[in-house]
Amino acid sequence: YRYYRCTKKNGKYGQEYLREDRLVLQLKEHLQKISLPDEWTDWMTKQTDEWEKDEKSSSGTLLVQLKEYERETEQKLSELVNLYPDGDIPKENYLAKKNELLKEKVSLNEKLKSARAERKNWVEPLREWILDIKKATQLTSSDNFFEIKDYFKKIGTNSVLREKSVSISFCPPTEFACARKAGEDFSHPLLTIARERATIFSSNFPEWWR
Repeated sequence: YRYYRCTKKNGKYGQEYLREDRLVLQLKEHLQKISLPDEWTDWMTKQTDEWEKDEKSSSGTLLVQLKEYERETEQKLSELVNLYPDGDIPKENYLAKKNELLKEKVSLNEKLKSARAERKNWVEPLREWILDIKKATQLTSSDNFFEIKDYFKKIGTNSVLREKSVSISFCPPTEFACARKAGEDFSHPLLTIARERATIFSSNFPEWWR
């Protein structure tokens, strides 16, 4: 067996050793705080896919509109440039109109970038959170200490081994699952939309989750 205990950087801390298999048992107890049955994480994944599909549809319509506005702006710029050499428009008017159209073009480009990024900004964090919860469920049946330890490095913080007892806090958004299972409020929100979706998840879970 391997044994562990709390230490300080400058030497021993005077704590008793904890055997690895017993440490694993304690870590798995913490995993139970956020774990869910596969049927529920599968449902969450399916629901997220549906939201993503709806988002693609609505954002796709917006992108088409913005691209059309961009095309119209480019056309106006082209027509303006063609008018100026012929003397059909005063220089001051030409420069003012050109500046206006260029600003509009820049604004449309920014809106296009924002529209393309908006879906990913909430879908991907939400999907990753679901995968983390699914992984926690899988690890509750594992005795691989190093795999469990690596998982807690990702989703845990402030881990302490003291008097043969392990204490760990969960990082957001995984803390959301822990808080909801304990019947507490979640004080560290995800991206706004992602948190709304996660709240919908929990409101549809059975009584043992709430």
